[in-house]
Amino acid sequence: MSTDRTDSANPQHASRADEPAARKACVLLVEDDAIVAMLVEQILLDMGLQVLVVATLDNALIEAEMATFDAAVIDMYLRGDRAGELIDVLVRSSVPFMVLSGADQSAFHAAHPQITVLGKPFDKGELERCVRALLSR
Repeated sequence: MSTDRTDSANPQHASRADEPAARKACVLLVEDDAIVAMLVEQILLDMGLQVLVVATLDNALIEAEMATFDAAVIDMYLRGDRAGELIDVLVRSSVPFMVLSGADQSAFHAAHPQITVLGKPFDKGELERCVRALLSR
């Protein structure tokens, strides 16, 4: 009598449950507007990503110094603070990032053409495309 077991006693048919899962890419989301943060977070989660959400410049700087993420999406203005210092940290650490802003960022984009700037309101598909491009760097 033949048995076809699917447990670890039969290595040819062992399940892969004991193997570590593939690591999901993690995106730092820096956004002070709770509704926008929830919307962007859900889009990123739907893309199969891990998301670390922070709402203040101070917390974003702490996370950026630790650099435990693969890419970042940052709002340019956080409760009255401009994210310039955060941008400098991300550039120095070579972490790919993009700017998401409701304010006109044409001067910033002209000075930093290599940095993706997406205006609010934004198209879901465009955000997904930009994040995929960040993660492919």
